[in-house]
Amino acid sequence: MIFKKAVSRKEFKALTYPHMKLLYNVALKYCHNVFDAEDIVQETYLMAFNKFHQLREKSKCKPWLLRILRNNFLKSYHKKKSRQRLSETDYQDFLKNSVTPDDAEHVLAKVSNRLAVQKAINQLPEKYKEVLLLYYMDEMLYKEIATVLDVPIGTVMSRLTRARQGLKGILIKQMNSKNKILNIDFKITDTVKTK
Repeated sequence: MIFKKAVSRKEFKALTYPHMKLLYNVALKYCHNVFDAEDIVQETYLMAFNKFHQLREKSKCKPWLLRILRNNFLKSYHKKKSRQRLSETDYQDFLKNSVTPDDAEHVLAKVSNRLAVQKAINQLPEKYKEVLLLYYMDEMLYKEIATVLDVPIGTVMSRLTRARQGLKGILIKQMNSKNKILNIDFKITDTVKTK
């Protein structure tokens, strides 16, 4: 029996460890912070190890792990009901560390657009947001998403369409309410006069 357990550990490691980076990235997109993402991935691997005997087809290890991750996230999400958001000081620190004099306008526009899109995605209902993230961020196929979420492919397709429409509507409202997402003048004027 001890030999059998050692073999299953090797097999578990060989099948699940290649997906760790993907699981972490998905968890990070769900949680929006490193600490919670690491906790959920750790819980996922612990639960997967304890239930490894339930994995019937080795080729479906990735969707199986993603389903466990999703369920762990939903459990923690319902408990907390609120997630940590990027604070203004974190945003300012990011800008200080990443902006160089040559491309300041470009970096600010890119960061502003990324934050606007992230804010819009966060406003979507959870069932639309998760399909959108799995499809675009993790580049999963409809069939894989259907397996992970345990829903029919048609449901994945309709949720993705609704997520796109919702995202488009939210971004249009943001643009209309602010006129422009970014309106900063970076021109430097010469205040020193020569005699």
